[in-house]
Amino acid sequence: MSVFHLKYRPSKISELDLAEVSDKLTKILKSKDMPQSWLLAGPKGSGKTSAARILAKAVNCLNPVGVEPCDKCKNCQEIARGNSLDIIEIDGASNRGVDDIRNLKESAYLSSINLKKKVIIIDEVHMLTREAFNALLKVLEEPPKNLFFILCTTDDNKIPETVLSRLCQIRFVKGDKDSLKKSLDKIILGEKIKIEEAAIELLLEKSDGSFRNLQRNFNEIFLQIGTKIGLKDVVDYLAKNGEYEGEDLEEDLMTENAEIILGKLEKMAKDGINFSNLRERWLGYFQTKLLGFYGIGNKNDDGLDLLQTKKIIELLIEAGRVEKLTEISQLPLEMVVVDFLGKKDETSNFKLPASPAGRQTSIKKEEIKIEEKKVETVVTGNVEDIAKKWGEVLVAVKPFNHSVEALLRAARPLSMSKNKIVLEVFYKFHKERLEEAKNKEIVLKGLEKVLGKKVEFKCVSTESKKNNFQTDKFQTSEKKEEEIFV
Repeated sequence: MSVFHLKYRPSKISELDLAEVSDKLTKILKSKDMPQSWLLAGPKGSGKTSAARILAKAVNCLNPVGVEPCDKCKNCQEIARGNSLDIIEIDGASNRGVDDIRNLKESAYLSSINLKKKVIIIDEVHMLTREAFNALLKVLEEPPKNLFFILCTTDDNKIPETVLSRLCQIRFVKGDKDSLKKSLDKIILGEKIKIEEAAIELLLEKSDGSFRNLQRNFNEIFLQIGTKIGLKDVVDYLAKNGEYEGEDLEEDLMTENAEIILGKLEKMAKDGINFSNLRERWLGYFQTKLLGFYGIGNKNDDGLDLLQTKKIIELLIEAGRVEKLTEISQLPLEMVVVDFLGKKDETSNFKLPASPAGRQTSIKKEEIKIEEKKVETVVTGNVEDIAKKWGEVLVAVKPFNHSVEALLRAARPLSMSKNKIVLEVFYKFHKERLEEAKNKEIVLKGLEKVLGKKVEFKCVSTESKKNNFQTDKFQTSEKKEEEIFV
């Protein structure tokens, strides 16, 4: 079975979908002082990983044609198959700690085994912790002569300036209509597919500038329909796969009926929709609408006003930050809807103020009024009493930092003794984030606000996701708590 985004992945610099990237790489590779540390930054599906692998071939090719890899020598073939021991690819999201980078550095200083140059590719590098970046900094500044670092990211704003200054940066952008069509034409020609022009136009429109999205959608349609594709086939495919565009969301938001939108998101979750892609499409739609208010592009006076458009954009950006913190893929977008429409949190003791237009909207820090309660008996009582008040803790923390609140949603009180609470989490990443000084301070403030007394907390990782956070696992004995704190 053909997988188009893999089968038609560029294998040479000149084949990259973005011409500006291709030209810039060519010029840099021709220079005498070629950099050893690179940063490829841009949106998802724009070709960063493909470019990284082509660079790996270019610096290792035995018979290069100018700066292009020949794709025929043993080095090129080994890299293309993905089984070279000298090409190390890691995911920064799941290997983000200082120990992961220290282990990587150890292998970095070893000589290459078969290839001329060792190449380390770190995807989603912006997910590394501050300590991990510090550990990486030295080797980026003075890498061994046989070593190349290629860092890829969708958010270079999160990379420390000290690291950015040591990298040769290549900027990737969303594909324009011509670039996307050129990429699609390769597949149409290669697979001998007959497709209506109107169908091509619709596919390009729905790709959101992502070459990978375009190729994957076209692949699915091809597998379902065959080599003759019409406009109706594309329309039916998009409808069947839960296309819920920004204009549809805006129309539903205007009804102020959260249940309708949440119901659609739940149905889409059952159908296996990629919510990260959906969020990006929504963000693109509302960004275009925002610019329209300032005379850039076409202004659309229908639907949300300027302040409401700004608010939904802020919520969607925040959802992007936390979407990797939960296994419930639809939850970040559901929280966007709830926050935007001002759904009352049933565990809180405050009401949401109405906006000037009468719509309930999210609140500012100074507007939050949580009833103070003196509950010193809870602090020294049963941990299940604190678990029942966990929703109030979330409410207290959220105004200070949405991300910390999202982390606490994936944590539960496990045990307690005196004024110490143990929180159970099942991801090492969550534990590290919660124990960062600034995040820990926010959690402590939230606990004090709800419990009426200062407490300390510690995070521990659970051993099993299957039995995660069940109330029968809560421990209240001091002996058990002391064992955890050792």
